[in-house]
Amino acid sequence: MTDAGLIADRSQRIVLTVSTMLAILLYAIDMTVANVALPVLQGNLSATREQAAWVLTSYLIASASALPALAAVEARLGLRRTFLFAIVGFGVSSVLCGLAPNIESLVLARFVQGLCGAGLLPLGQTALQTVYPPQMLSRAFAMLGMGVMVGPILGPSLGGWLTDEYGWRSVFYINVPFVLLALTGLSLTLRGAADSAPRRFDRLGFILLVLTIVPLQLALDRGQQLDWFDSAEIIIECGIGLLAGWMFVVHMRTTDRPLFSPALAENQNLMIAIAMSLLVGWPFMGAMVMLPQFLQEVQGYPVVSAGLLLAPRGLGIMIGMLLVSRVGWRIDPRMIFSVGCVALSSGLFAFSFAPSDAPAWWLTTWLLWQGFGLGLVFVPLNTIGFATLAPRLRTEGAALLTLARNLGSSVGIAVLVSRVTDDAAASAQRLLETAHLDLSVADPSLIAWFGNELRRESLVLAYANQHVLLCVLPLVILPVVWLTSRPRFAAPAPITET
Repeated sequence: MTDAGLIADRSQRIVLTVSTMLAILLYAIDMTVANVALPVLQGNLSATREQAAWVLTSYLIASASALPALAAVEARLGLRRTFLFAIVGFGVSSVLCGLAPNIESLVLARFVQGLCGAGLLPLGQTALQTVYPPQMLSRAFAMLGMGVMVGPILGPSLGGWLTDEYGWRSVFYINVPFVLLALTGLSLTLRGAADSAPRRFDRLGFILLVLTIVPLQLALDRGQQLDWFDSAEIIIECGIGLLAGWMFVVHMRTTDRPLFSPALAENQNLMIAIAMSLLVGWPFMGAMVMLPQFLQEVQGYPVVSAGLLLAPRGLGIMIGMLLVSRVGWRIDPRMIFSVGCVALSSGLFAFSFAPSDAPAWWLTTWLLWQGFGLGLVFVPLNTIGFATLAPRLRTEGAALLTLARNLGSSVGIAVLVSRVTDDAAASAQRLLETAHLDLSVADPSLIAWFGNELRRESLVLAYANQHVLLCVLPLVILPVVWLTSRPRFAAPAPITET
C-alpha cells in the first residue's frame, strides 16, 4: 500500500477528517435506521422475523465477504479511487434498497450495499493514519469513532420519524446527501496512488473464504425456518462451509502468496484484537436489533418514540469516546478497555430484569450506561490492534478487524433472533400450562386479552434470557486484553504544517 501523502495545510486536513467521518456515518446511520424500521418493514413486506433479520445480516455478510479483497483493490487503484468508488456504490445501492418491491429484492440490494460499504471503515482508518502521528492515534480513532457513533444518536430517532412520516423506504434514501457531501470533500483532499508493484491477489484463498462465510451464515439465518439439520439445505450449506474452511486453512499454510500477509499473523496485538472483535460485535449489534423490537412489541412504543428512547445509547458511546480522546494517551488502553467491558456487561445484565412496563427513565439510564461502556471498548481495541502494526499493513489490518466485528455481529444477530423465537414459544407454553384458564367457556374478549398478554410476557422472558447471554461476552474478553502489549506513545503534540 502506498502512503496517501500528507495534507498540505490545516484546512485541507480538517476537510479530510470531516469527510472521512461523514463516510463512516453512512454505515452507522444506515444500520441504526434500519433497525428501528424492521418491525414496520416486516409488516409491510409480509416477512417473518427471520426474513426481516436478513435485511441486516445480508449487509454484514456481504461486508465480510468483500473485506478480504480490500487491500488488493486499494493496492491496484490507490486509496483515493478505492474510497471514492466505495462511497458512490454505497449511495447507488441505498437508492436501490428504497426502491425494492419485496423482501427478496431488498435483501439483494442490501447485499450489494454491503459489498460497496465494506471498505468505508477500514479505508477511513487508513486515511486518518496517513495524516496523524502515532502519539495522536487514540485521538484520531476517537474522531473517527464520532462518525460511527453519531449514527446511534441520530439514527434511531431519525429512522423512527422518517418511517412514521414517509414510510420505511425513506430510511435508505437519507444516505444520499451524506454520500454527496463525503464524496465532495474526499475528492478535493484525499490522495493515494496505486502501488507500482502490488502483491499478487490470492484468488483461490478469497474464493475459499467466501465459500466458508456465506454458506455458514445462510445456515444460521435459515436454520430456524427449516428446522435445522432436518433440512437437506442446511446440511449442504454446513458441509460446503466446513469443507471450504478446512481447505482455506490448508491453503493459507501452504501457498507462497496467501490472501493475507503472513506478517499480520506475527503481530500479537493485532491477532488478539481480531479475536476480541468477534465477541465485541455480538453484543454491539445483537442489542441494537433486540431493543427496537422490545420497545415496540413489548413496551408498545410507536416507532418514533422507540427511536428517541434508543438515542441515549449512542450518546453514551459518544461520551465514552470523547473521554478516551482526551485522556486516553495517559492511561493504559487495556485498563480503559477492561472498565468498558464491565460497564457494558452491567448495562446488558440490567435489561435481563426489564419488566414489560419498565419506565422510560429506567430504560434511558441503562441504555446510556451501555453506550458509555461501548465507547470505552471501541477506541482502545483499535489502538491496541494498530499500535505495533507497520504502515504498509494498515489497510489489511483494518479490514481484518472490521471483518471480525462483522462476522461476530452477523452470527450474533442470527443466533439471537432464533433464540428469541424459540424462547418466546417455550415461555408461552409454560405460562399457558400454569394459567389454568378454561378457554372453552371463557368470554371471547377475555381470550383475546389473555392471548395478547401471553405473547407479551413470553417475549419479556425471551428478551431477558438473551440479555443474560449478551452480558457474559464482555466478561469473557476482559482478561484476554491483558495478553497484549501496552502501546506506548508520547504525549500528543500539535501537528505541524507541512
